Amino acid sequence: MKKYFSAVFFGFLSAYSITVSFHFPFQPENFSETVDYITASIYEILGQYSFSFILIWLLCIGLFVYIDKKGYSVLNLFNKDRGKKDITSLVLSIIFAFSLTLGIFFSQVDTYIVFGSLVNYLKAFFAIVGFTLLFYPALLSFNTFFDKLSITEDNPNRYGKKTFFKVFLFLVLFYLPFLIVSFPGNLCYDSIGQINQVINNNYTAHHPLVHTLILGGFVKLGMKLFGSMEIGLFVYTVLQTVFLLICFSICICFFAKKNVKKSYIRIMMLIFCITPLYTNLATTAIKDIPYASFCLLFLIAYSLAVTKPEYVRNPKFHIVFVLLQIGVILTRNNGLPLVVLSGVIAFVYICLKKNKISVIILSGLAFFAESAIIGVLSLNLLGNALNSENVSKGEMLSLPFQQTAYYLLESDDVTESEILAIEKVLGNGDTIKENYDPKIADPVKALFNKGCSNKDLIEYMKAYFKMGLRHPSLYIKAFLVHTYGWYSPAVTLSIRYENDMEKTLLFPGADKVMIFLYRFAGRFSPLAVLENIGVSVWFLLILTVYLIKNKKGFMITIPLWVSFLVCLSSPCFYNHSRYALPILCGVPFLYYFTKTNLLGSAKQP
Repeated sequence: MKKYFSAVFFGFLSAYSITVSFHFPFQPENFSETVDYITASIYEILGQYSFSFILIWLLCIGLFVYIDKKGYSVLNLFNKDRGKKDITSLVLSIIFAFSLTLGIFFSQVDTYIVFGSLVNYLKAFFAIVGFTLLFYPALLSFNTFFDKLSITEDNPNRYGKKTFFKVFLFLVLFYLPFLIVSFPGNLCYDSIGQINQVINNNYTAHHPLVHTLILGGFVKLGMKLFGSMEIGLFVYTVLQTVFLLICFSICICFFAKKNVKKSYIRIMMLIFCITPLYTNLATTAIKDIPYASFCLLFLIAYSLAVTKPEYVRNPKFHIVFVLLQIGVILTRNNGLPLVVLSGVIAFVYICLKKNKISVIILSGLAFFAESAIIGVLSLNLLGNALNSENVSKGEMLSLPFQQTAYYLLESDDVTESEILAIEKVLGNGDTIKENYDPKIADPVKALFNKGCSNKDLIEYMKAYFKMGLRHPSLYIKAFLVHTYGWYSPAVTLSIRYENDMEKTLLFPGADKVMIFLYRFAGRFSPLAVLENIGVSVWFLLILTVYLIKNKKGFMITIPLWVSFLVCLSSPCFYNHSRYALPILCGVPFLYYFTKTNLLGSAKQP
């Protein structure tokens, strides 16, 4: 009986974590008697032991008995032979357990506090322990499986020259119904503003000017030629979808040429087809689709270049690589930091590898110098030609602005000089507190004084850092509240852009059917997982640690980590998971790339 005690106990904690439910913190003053408060707190900590809880507990007991027999129990950490080897998996498990628990708390309580009471802290602790007990053996099992996984076979030229066209045609046929029922294309707030810029000939660099000109240009052309903005919008939507599917097809064919088994090629095609976010955004006039498409191609070229730096000596590869980076830079304002930061890290890595001086020089040019120079010059020339309004300096300070607002809301420990420095940049302190929204930084960011000087910004940043040093917990809370959606799988807030059209090219009500399918996808776990950004970030972290532990080319993950940092500094997560579309597209590619023996074995093109 003793050998089953751990399974019973671990099973209870895991069942507790799976069924945990958080509520707004109890306040002692709301109870007439202290004993009533203590009783309510105990009940809250213990939770509800319903039939579903008992059933989950029994299933977890059986699971832990099996885990113990396989040798994957967390108790094996005390075994000298396994402890050091598996400590990384334990650390990752704790990180995953914390991020999942945090997401559950915010999705249930929906407030700007983090747990907020001793009762909730205890519940969170038990939940984190329970999830850790589940994640740890899952990670060990995954590592064993991934080590043994073989996705390639020795069968050269099996796919043939027409593979690209077959793949592309299949994807087109799958996406076609979504295009038809979404006619003339879905719109979001950003794209409406971009179209108005072209129509009114009044431009701002808040959105990428190249995309603004293309989107607005097609709409304006449709209006001139056919007297219909809808036709112009539909043509743009078709071209945008086609470009995305071309990039997906290139990615699939890249692995087909590496003799990846047909079953795995079909899996990748299936992922690109049934992930709901792809079909919805592809039929939406939005900058994120061309940006994510260029990012996917950039990731392919980047992975090859850091795997075998000699690639940059090949003129064709060098030119294509630079052009892809320029595409990333021109299609989203976040593209420049993604390209430059990823490129600088790769350049340092290549220098440390003691490559030939010619390779080092060409790498510096190919990875960031040429693309950054050409991209910035192009943006400046285009901005001057259109007489566009420049991007506000405050656009890059979403996170500090949120933390400042939260600090003012929660603490009175602010000096007069700090208040003065803040108000020169963001205006009245009371207004800042009123505008604070934990889900989105735009209300506070809208208060930014565009006329403030660089000296005012420097003084603000000094005040910002001083306050953070005094009360770092407030900044940490503000950060977690603002960013948890990027790494917690408990959050599935993928926005649906749905065009409510009375007419459709199929049959009356067909668009409503498609909208139902979009919404159903979020309720059906397998589909919801495919578009869950937190899950993608988890898998990215697992792969990165795996590559580091096995001393393989972890550098291939750098662009997606830079993209993740951009997401953390973005105005919001809530309903805007499209910002992380490059991560969603790129993670499957990196897993396939890792298992095709390309790391350290690529041949010069």
